[in-house]
Amino acid sequence: MYKIERFVGNSHVGPDGRLTLGAAVDFMQDCSGFQLDSEKQLSEYFRKNNVTMFLVSRQINVHKPVFYGERVDVVTTIYQLKNSYGFRNTNIYDEKGQVRISSYAGGAFIDLERRRATTVPAEVTATVPMEEKFSGMEYLPRKIRLPKADGEGGGAPVIMDGMRVCRYHIDKNAHMNNSKYLQLAQECIPEDFPIAVARIEYKTAAKLGDVLIPYTYITEDGVRIVSLQDGKGGIFANVEFRRDREAEPTEV
Repeated sequence: MYKIERFVGNSHVGPDGRLTLGAAVDFMQDCSGFQLDSEKQLSEYFRKNNVTMFLVSRQINVHKPVFYGERVDVVTTIYQLKNSYGFRNTNIYDEKGQVRISSYAGGAFIDLERRRATTVPAEVTATVPMEEKFSGMEYLPRKIRLPKADGEGGGAPVIMDGMRVCRYHIDKNAHMNNSKYLQLAQECIPEDFPIAVARIEYKTAAKLGDVLIPYTYITEDGVRIVSLQDGKGGIFANVEFRRDREAEPTEV
């Protein structure tokens, strides 16, 4: 287990005072990154062989909103690690130890020089401690299936204006930071859409100057799917938002 402490400030919340999903993912990424750095043999292998781990997918479950001024613990644990990929839980807890936001994520080892998947020796991955898989959330598939244009599962998408990758979107791996895909996709759903679950499937890393064109689908059960594409059939990421039914207004 690896834990960091965070206080929720103005730069982390929206106009309603709630921790934004983008900020929550930033908290999770920080915790996961520091945890990888703390694994001495693994981080040494990464450094010597120019290898890192890229995120492939993430699911986020909002159990209860986090608000401005709260102190939270961000905790990450690895529950599966193979020579080419791994899975982890990264959860946000309040001061009483109650889970407010949970997530699971999958990542793949990448050779940064060749820009392709690679493997890490078993004797290196064996040094990383494994822990139990978090049982307090439903695990949905990491792949997001887009509805068919013929109407099956939601019909044709609404195509919106493209969004250009700017310098402030870029992280130390020289591509768009993982949380930015989520933030761009949120611009394509209604502001009053109460999110209970968000899923992100990363396909191709967006780089500075790329234009991400949102293809937005609404499924028969009200799920919103935003496919961020290059306009030529290539997909940068697919993002799915599931509604919090309990947060919806009820008729009197």
